[in-house]
Amino acid sequence: MDTPALETGEELARRNGPALALVANADPCRDQPLVLSESELALKATPPRMPRTALERGRLQRFWVDVHDRTAIAVVAPAGFGKTTLLLQWRRRWLEQGARVAWLTADAKDDPVRFAEGVCQAMRAAGGRPTPGVARQAGKTGMEALTALLSEVAQQGVETVLMLDDAERLPLPTLRGAVQYLLFNAPANLHLVFGSRVPLSLQVAELAAKGHFATLATDALRLRLEESIELLEKRLPQLSVDARAHLHETTEGWPLGLQLAIAAVEHAPDPVGALASLSARHGTIQDYFVESLLAQLSPALTEFLTRIAILDRMNPELCAAVTGADDAAGLLAQLTTETPIMIQGERTDWIRLHPLARDFLLARFERLPMAEQAALHTRAASWFTERKRFHEAAGHALAAGDHALAQSHAARSLWTLGISGKYAEAREWLDRIPPEALAGDLDLRLAAAWILALGDRNAAALEIAREVIDNPATPPATLAVALRVAAGAAAYADHLGLMPDFVARWPGLHECGGEPLHAVTHLNFRALVALHEGATGDARALVAQAARFGNSDSLRLSAQVGHMLVGLSHLWEGDACQAEAVIQPALAQAEREGRRRGMAASLLASVLAAALFGRDQPAAAQAVLANRLDVIERSGFPDNVLLAYRTLANVALSQHDERRALNVLGNLEAVAERRQLPRLRAYALADQIRIHALRGRNETVATLLAALEQLAPTFEHEQLHPLALEYRLIASLARTHAALAKRELDVAESEVAAVGRLAAQLNRGRDALTVKVLRAVIARQRGSADALPLLQEVLELAEIAGYARLLVDTHPLAVEMAAELHPPSGGQTPPPAPTPIRAAPPRHGLLTSKEAQILSLIDKGMSNKEIARILDISGETVKWHLKNLFLKLSAGNRKHAVDRARLLGLTH
Repeated sequence: MDTPALETGEELARRNGPALALVANADPCRDQPLVLSESELALKATPPRMPRTALERGRLQRFWVDVHDRTAIAVVAPAGFGKTTLLLQWRRRWLEQGARVAWLTADAKDDPVRFAEGVCQAMRAAGGRPTPGVARQAGKTGMEALTALLSEVAQQGVETVLMLDDAERLPLPTLRGAVQYLLFNAPANLHLVFGSRVPLSLQVAELAAKGHFATLATDALRLRLEESIELLEKRLPQLSVDARAHLHETTEGWPLGLQLAIAAVEHAPDPVGALASLSARHGTIQDYFVESLLAQLSPALTEFLTRIAILDRMNPELCAAVTGADDAAGLLAQLTTETPIMIQGERTDWIRLHPLARDFLLARFERLPMAEQAALHTRAASWFTERKRFHEAAGHALAAGDHALAQSHAARSLWTLGISGKYAEAREWLDRIPPEALAGDLDLRLAAAWILALGDRNAAALEIAREVIDNPATPPATLAVALRVAAGAAAYADHLGLMPDFVARWPGLHECGGEPLHAVTHLNFRALVALHEGATGDARALVAQAARFGNSDSLRLSAQVGHMLVGLSHLWEGDACQAEAVIQPALAQAEREGRRRGMAASLLASVLAAALFGRDQPAAAQAVLANRLDVIERSGFPDNVLLAYRTLANVALSQHDERRALNVLGNLEAVAERRQLPRLRAYALADQIRIHALRGRNETVATLLAALEQLAPTFEHEQLHPLALEYRLIASLARTHAALAKRELDVAESEVAAVGRLAAQLNRGRDALTVKVLRAVIARQRGSADALPLLQEVLELAEIAGYARLLVDTHPLAVEMAAELHPPSGGQTPPPAPTPIRAAPPRHGLLTSKEAQILSLIDKGMSNKEIARILDISGETVKWHLKNLFLKLSAGNRKHAVDRARLLGLTH
């Protein structure tokens, strides 16, 4: 193979300036003695041990699949994000593919010559060849050694990887000289992988433009919720899914933070109680921040951090105003790039402290003199007041001890908190405002009413709004606010019968001063009315009109509610795929802009969870709802509460946990009672009827059915009348299940027909599919030849809509019939699903996991030395395992062991 042309010092100088040429042609260290011993070289070239609890993160492995052929890959993130672990996992992947993988841990003493010697040592070790200080022995300078090495790699033609961990520690001359030289001259079979806390000072724009350079940054390394749940399921199986989600949110996807939290909880006598009291002010988490964070920072930076800990979010100007630091921007930039505790906002210069770090730093702040604490809070309050950010100003004024100013700011912040969906915070401030202040200010009363409308004091909010609406002297702008409060209160209470009047009286955009929020809210409420009338297309059209106004700060929550209504309309029609496609990006955006437990994110999550469950992803649906149910229950509209609870009940059924499913439905009944939502109680009763009917518990079914039918008169009241058709659909479906349980086929057929008519009238596509399944079930019970063709049709329609669970969630007989539609060749009954490998009798207890790994690598033709390198064990350990394998499998050699394993079903 021809050796690729290497750039000379003059060529490097033309491309990259004199600095590289200096390093390439005149090694500044050539006259200095090389002080690294053979043992030191060997240690730098030895990869660390893989952590025992390392999580194999599928999406990061998929990233490797996409980019492993690039010239260079950079993994850039602060401490504790798992860079080294990820590099070790990638190393194993490359080794399994037969590549040579060299490892070098960098440090600040790696001048160009020492670096070159380390690279040569690592490369020789990766090839399993003698490693006697190549550069020194050959009498070569650093660049000459690298040139010879690159030539050797190219001539051998073997896929070769050089991994440089802690690369940010390399001196600048080494980075811009030796490392840049490797990048520019790497042959096609050489790949460079960097693990670094900060972006490296390398010229990579040209490589990136040509698709030869890839970067994996901090956000990609953060644990996703499902990854945290998977890890916690292994380490803390006694925690509920909600508790696991809470721990994920506390650590915000910081891998080391999650490991520290696990260490603080897992050995406690009461892990659940320990989680509730988890704090960075003591124990292992405090130790980390003291020993591994503050120890690395200068005293000035530590003092700066301690004083900005009082800020929820910060930017350089605010930090300078509070601390008086002249270089606040530089200090924040240093903290953001060099530590894992600062979290950058999306498309903004605002950042915030990681919750664990803030907890730790607030403990230090509280040890400052009281006068200094008050002064810092006062400065923060003044800064926020000047910018009319009264909510933040109120919090700092209260912390400074100025209660009167805090109340004044709180009153001015209510409306802003309400339109941004921060109802819990708003209710706390509302309780602090004197009643007389509310009584004397109409605008303040309406702002308070908007906060009360979506909560337990819903009726009081509606009363306040009606007083304003019924006053003919009310100006249009104030009328729009009052109608917004009234419509919100009606929607929260499921009193949709009141909505048409409120919507009809809404002032035009120009009448109320051109405020887009009033127009968007009006369109959203009209969409909600249209949805419950079955006009799903009209609902989406109205939301599309609202979208033209944008989603700026004041419109963000309304825009997110619009997305929720669109997703709900697709679910209503029976299109789970489209619902997921609409809600998934909207939820991701809501979580980025706010918090996972924010109102908007929680409402969107309820719709997405229902869509995911319909698509047969129960674990994903449960994870989406984890640690959100209380927010949905407290601030969600009835449809959101209904979707969340029914999804959780269905998830429990899919896991064969009938008791939990019935408990969830019982809780839904309790919520319906507390919030006075008869529609939710009707669904809770109907779902219980379905569960018990499928088990043939006819007496229980009769009792529940009687309770359901007693609700009928409730839906004749004006405020609930628009829900009457939906109630009749629910009741007819429940009576169908009850009739099927008693094999009263005529009754079942009549009720199914009624459900079909109501589903068509309301445009309920999911219920229409259920009707077809039940018709097929009834036809089979009657012995009709139409049963299977009807089921075939509904299966095709369900596949289009994405409802993979339609049959299993409707009736077990439908599942049996589906098996008849697609039998295997020969017309036999389909075999049962294969038993997981861990439970298969021939494999149980025969091989350890390590022996199974070694057997798999033997099957791939790996030598003992290659197996040892891949599994990070010694050659002697490999031989010991092989001896055990031969004994267990009654094999005489490696090939015989593989053949015996296939015979016993241990490999394929």
